[in-house]
Amino acid sequence: MTNDSDRFDRNKFNSKFRFVELNQASHQTGIPLYYFSDNDINFKNLTVRGTYYNKLKMTWERKTFPLPDVLYDRCGSVRWHTQEIRKLFSKLGIPSINAQNYFDKWDIHLNLLEMEETRAHLPMTIRYCCQDDLKAFIMMYGKVYIKSVNGRRGKKVMRVTRIPNRGYQYSYYVNGLVVGTVRRFQDFIKTARPFFHDNDHVIIQQAIPLMQIGDRSVDFRAEVQRNGQGELEIVGICARIGHPNSPITTHSEAYRFEEFFQDHLNYSEEKTVRLRKKVEDFLLNVYDCMEKNYGPFGEIGIDFGLDEHEKIWFIECNAKSAKVSLKKAYDDKTLQRAFINPLEYARYIYNYE
Repeated sequence: MTNDSDRFDRNKFNSKFRFVELNQASHQTGIPLYYFSDNDINFKNLTVRGTYYNKLKMTWERKTFPLPDVLYDRCGSVRWHTQEIRKLFSKLGIPSINAQNYFDKWDIHLNLLEMEETRAHLPMTIRYCCQDDLKAFIMMYGKVYIKSVNGRRGKKVMRVTRIPNRGYQYSYYVNGLVVGTVRRFQDFIKTARPFFHDNDHVIIQQAIPLMQIGDRSVDFRAEVQRNGQGELEIVGICARIGHPNSPITTHSEAYRFEEFFQDHLNYSEEKTVRLRKKVEDFLLNVYDCMEKNYGPFGEIGIDFGLDEHEKIWFIECNAKSAKVSLKKAYDDKTLQRAFINPLEYARYIYNYE
């Protein structure tokens, strides 16, 4: 354990809190940690020019390290060069905390569709092939989402709503909320064309009837991890209340599951506990499906929604959860647990696998 003088100031380093928390976890667990990018690797010498926190000097420094024993892949890139480095690490026998570094939304949908325990939680989803498919889908459901299969953190997500006798309203989030209305379907297509530059990488999805707080949608992010014994833990479940009329809840307010239902919706403790149990069963089923199809995971962020009848709807899985909602909603102890678990799981797979 570290004393107070060893602790980082969370407020001072707020914009980089993940580095702060990971280093605290490293100090608490005694598990060495360094950071590097693909440009820091020397495969000829099998070394890495890594960045680490010098605890004695209380400064960030760089030095040469051997290749890691276990990789905690936080790189969001899917570039060819980065993918080749991941393959080389695998060939060298270096295990990764997660079997998959990103998820394809269409592939996940097909896998969950095959599993009886998760099938009922999926909104109607198709792969975009042509404009006629999209128009028919909008006519059928009234409100739909258009998503890039590889989009992350709310990027490349557009919501479109058919408004009888008025046309189509669309909304998306790029450096702020963008909302517009057009009369004709072809005018909407012109606006949305950047989403359709590659038909194989776009899905169309029935809008989930999410819980609402006024004109603000509510969804949930669960942080599900394996601990130092390889056992699953649901570290936290956060309710996220989006901005008014926003198609996503990224950059939103966040509350603990119990706090949201008891304080905002006046649920009794008994009713909240019963609902949480149902949600936890769903989360474990989704995690099980991911591992059956992709391999073992140390952590997955799972997004889901609840409608007014408490039906659970799957939204997406995240292989690299930023843990922002967890930081907003939970106490320091819970947040620390979310950063300690991956390191202790890394030690577990290094020792036992």
